[in-house]
Amino acid sequence: MTTELQHIISNSIENKKSFQKISKKGIIIVSKKAWIARTCVIIFGLLLIANNIHIGMELDEPLLVYSNMLPIYGMLYLVVGWFFYRNPATGKARNDLVAVIVPVYNQKMMIDLVFSAIFSSSYNNLEVIAVNDGSTDGSKEILDGLKNKYPKLKVIHKENEGKRKAVAIAFYQTFAKYLILVDSDSVIEKNAISEIMKTFDGNPDVGAVVGFAKAWNSQTNLLTKCQDVWYDYSFNIRKACESVFGLVMCCSGCLAGYRREAIEDYVPYWVRSKIHDSEDRELTSYVVATKWGKREMPNTYASLPKYAHKLMKSMASYDDAEDRGLTAQSFFKWKAVYVASAIVYTDVPEKLRGFLRQQQRWKKGTTRVNFFVSTFFWRRNPVMALIFYMDFMMAFITPFIIVTVFLYMPIIHQSIWIPISYFGGMQVIALAHGLDYKFRDPKATNWKYKPVMNMLTAFITSWLIFPALWNYKKNQWLTR
Repeated sequence: MTTELQHIISNSIENKKSFQKISKKGIIIVSKKAWIARTCVIIFGLLLIANNIHIGMELDEPLLVYSNMLPIYGMLYLVVGWFFYRNPATGKARNDLVAVIVPVYNQKMMIDLVFSAIFSSSYNNLEVIAVNDGSTDGSKEILDGLKNKYPKLKVIHKENEGKRKAVAIAFYQTFAKYLILVDSDSVIEKNAISEIMKTFDGNPDVGAVVGFAKAWNSQTNLLTKCQDVWYDYSFNIRKACESVFGLVMCCSGCLAGYRREAIEDYVPYWVRSKIHDSEDRELTSYVVATKWGKREMPNTYASLPKYAHKLMKSMASYDDAEDRGLTAQSFFKWKAVYVASAIVYTDVPEKLRGFLRQQQRWKKGTTRVNFFVSTFFWRRNPVMALIFYMDFMMAFITPFIIVTVFLYMPIIHQSIWIPISYFGGMQVIALAHGLDYKFRDPKATNWKYKPVMNMLTAFITSWLIFPALWNYKKNQWLTR
């Protein structure tokens, strides 16, 4: 790598760098004032929920009582993520061979940076495989040029069939026992792979790992600033909560690690499938199950109903949840965890149309995988099972809660104070989420946009569940 490019990468990451610190015990460090603020948020949230339930019972209005599912579910994530998460990178970064797989589709603007960051990694025993999935923007020529720069880089060109098959092809090109997936629009920090390998070494029951993703282009406009603070919440609260139980629901494709043995029996389903349209949850889903080879499946899952088997096969056939699916598979045998010290910077949509396409794709993939996972997840930790089933349910009922609170109550009951208090509560808790970002990362500047992002989520993206269901059987890789 040229000194100039090293300088560009160093400066680019430095401008976006996370200053979040982790103690030797694995706790994400915040001040005493932050702990006081967190406690106040929890108390306020519980009082708000209690008040809304009381009003609903007084009005004999079950819809209003039921609407409290949304804040209850949110409070569970906060309590567990804040008080119980410990970073699992507790072992040593040994010298095992690691295959880094990068599926590429029309990403000519970033791939040079992406591979330069990988080859700048502090972990040296790497086999890097780039799979060009039929790019038409010049990515093919750039990858061919990069082969001369990096002798360890293997480039595979194929026709466009989706991310799932691109990952599967690379899987069969390596014998490495550990695999790291990096998206072609994501730049990893120098120690990211080492932190993932420390996690595998220190936790033999972990089959899947996800790193901490931050927005690469976080300062571009209002939308990217909102996504930046949303990513922080998604990883440092939601995934931190799920990691406590070893049940992270989605090891995001921007930076995810897998033990080969945790996913090797599931990959054939990807290869044989004739459709292409799935996402991160599939990979994650797989890791938390035992052997999923087609021959072994009837014996391995004799205790599961036939419809669970059908849902698993269906899930494996789409490219809108490939990473979630692999994660889901490990839920029977392995754990899936979040490593806050493994950091990656990923390019996020800068225009509303692209953002909504991405969100629709994610909702479709999440729904597809969750239908499958719901057939067995109740057997796992009861607290995490409660969170999972509430999360699954909220995807469908959030729009109806919004209609109940903001239309039904003021029109039918002529109560303007209920929507005002509900909206105020939403915004106060959102502001608390944003402040928590600032507490963990003192140099964060986008924390104040969390209330804006919450409004976008509640009033716009939650409704994408309907087009996602309408296009449920359509197979698309909607990233570009």
